[in-house]
Amino acid sequence: METQVGADVANSMAFFRKIYGEPFVDHFYATEIPYMHGEAFPGLIHLSWATFIQTGDYGYSEIFRAHEVAHQWWGIGVDFRTYHDQWLSEGFAEFSGLYYMQNVLKDNKKYFNVLENWKKEIFQNRKYILGSGQEAGPIWLGYRTSSSSTRGDYNLIIYKKGAWVLHMLRNLMMNPKTLEEKYFNSMLRDFYTSFRGKRASTEDFQEIVEKYVGVDMNWFFQQWIYGTDLPEYYFSYKTTKTANGKYHVKCKVEQKGVSENFQMYMPFRIDFKGDRFARLRYLIKGPVTVIDLPLTSLKPKKITLNEFESVLCNVKYEKWKGK
Repeated sequence: METQVGADVANSMAFFRKIYGEPFVDHFYATEIPYMHGEAFPGLIHLSWATFIQTGDYGYSEIFRAHEVAHQWWGIGVDFRTYHDQWLSEGFAEFSGLYYMQNVLKDNKKYFNVLENWKKEIFQNRKYILGSGQEAGPIWLGYRTSSSSTRGDYNLIIYKKGAWVLHMLRNLMMNPKTLEEKYFNSMLRDFYTSFRGKRASTEDFQEIVEKYVGVDMNWFFQQWIYGTDLPEYYFSYKTTKTANGKYHVKCKVEQKGVSENFQMYMPFRIDFKGDRFARLRYLIKGPVTVIDLPLTSLKPKKITLNEFESVLCNVKYEKWKGK
């Protein structure tokens, strides 16, 4: 286990150096501690004794070890300006651990299983059979998300929802045809190198994101960093054959559980016979969005909304109603 833990420490450091750039320290040490948590210092990480006992089958061991290594970049290399910006440390380190796990294990299924588990925790937070508790605060609240009645919210919102935000940006910046991720990785590297040895704010990060996306991203940050809305989508579609033998597909997406102006770019995957498929991305905004897909000579077998868990949401599929 010492060798296995050491391999994750060394491999995650090499992975982050490749993605983000050079760390802020020249020498690095890792040590076991007799506690259940991990902690990072400049050039040093503490790892719980528990991670030296065994490596689990679900990817969480790799995430835990790499999370603490990632703090050499996020939290130490780039510090957060105020408590409002704590997710730039913990959320970034949590996503980095997840990113590393996906790459070192070469296992997309485990990556998406972890995201799905975190999503369930976020959506089900203080929802009980006979009622519910107070709503969790936004990422912007930092450590203040945790109180005497919301003790677990700091980990849930700052770590896990913060990691989800980066996953959403990863998918939003991905080329839907080639799945190329150079803009996302370049954006993270630019943010790190621009603020290496400095304190960064959420606004600083937003500016870097906008530099690579090329449009105003205030709507995204207002919804996911400063807001608490969690969308639910009800998706249906119908297919009709046109007079010239092509297929016309009309899709309807109902958006619930969020404010009226809430919007997201949602990926659509259209599967045809013979393992052929197409990927498209559309803006979903307001209570109901109706979309006419481009005409096709092939009849769709299946249409999937939110491929790659691109948006932190719940999707329910329904039969088409009405004309």
